[in-house]
Amino acid sequence: MDDDHEQRFKTLIREFLPDFIDCFFQRWYDRFDFTHVEWLEQEAFLDPPGGEQKIMDLVAQVRTTVPLEPGTNECLLLIHIEVDASNSAANLRRRMLQYYSFLRRSHSLPVLPVALFLHVGLNGISRDTYVEMLWDEPIIRFDYYSIGLPALDGLTYANGPNLLGLALSSLMQLPKADRARFLSEGLDRIVAEGDNDWRKYLLAECFDNYIKLDPSEQVEYQKLKTEKQPMAKAFVSGFERKAKAISDFTVRREVARRYINKRFGGLTAEQDAIIEQLSVAQLEELLDTIHEVNQLSELACFAG
Repeated sequence: MDDDHEQRFKTLIREFLPDFIDCFFQRWYDRFDFTHVEWLEQEAFLDPPGGEQKIMDLVAQVRTTVPLEPGTNECLLLIHIEVDASNSAANLRRRMLQYYSFLRRSHSLPVLPVALFLHVGLNGISRDTYVEMLWDEPIIRFDYYSIGLPALDGLTYANGPNLLGLALSSLMQLPKADRARFLSEGLDRIVAEGDNDWRKYLLAECFDNYIKLDPSEQVEYQKLKTEKQPMAKAFVSGFERKAKAISDFTVRREVARRYINKRFGGLTAEQDAIIEQLSVAQLEELLDTIHEVNQLSELACFAG
């Protein structure tokens, strides 16, 4: 899977997990207590002790507001989400079963398995199936939830109240006409309604990245941007296509800080001070290569 796709959606869903559930599993939203979310290590040893090692995309342990099974007090659930940017669902299906088996064996908790397909529509929001056969007899059948973004109606999500749905609508079915206005107004909504600059950045970067405009549409989009009010124009200008970070230096620093916090589980006071003292050029270098940082001790290299 492309690293840009992987990191973009892992970071986005970590930040917007309640919105993700509300967007695609609204009937269950009230059954989750999102004040108790613990992100777990994603290493899966599929054949211990010396077997194949895989890295799952996202695994969250979440409390529920009602027991998961009648007659029990079990109120903990694992949500496992795999993001797939390939052009076929076939390669992921078997791994979804392997990951499910590993998580059940390791944690003894119910698992909600979800595959998020960026380029495969399947049946939109549905259940996909992996089947192992012995000649013409099915031996194992495993169902998991699949979300095929290209099969969904983008306008439904773009016009709804959920800003994550708006951001993801850029990968859904959208009318070809008036795409420049759609991009401009979508970014405007994110800027106006987003919680804070960090969350606005994540949503706008995703939304902007996946809406492809032809040259004439780009001209119209630039015209629409110049017509915005000065404050909105200044903020939106930070989300140019393929941008690695938004223009405000304080927010750039926060992007780096939050990314590293989420990846490594926290910064020491000394490490946080390193980020705080980085110059513009040093911070740019860190943001350009942040996905290559493997351990926190490497942060000192950027301040050298």
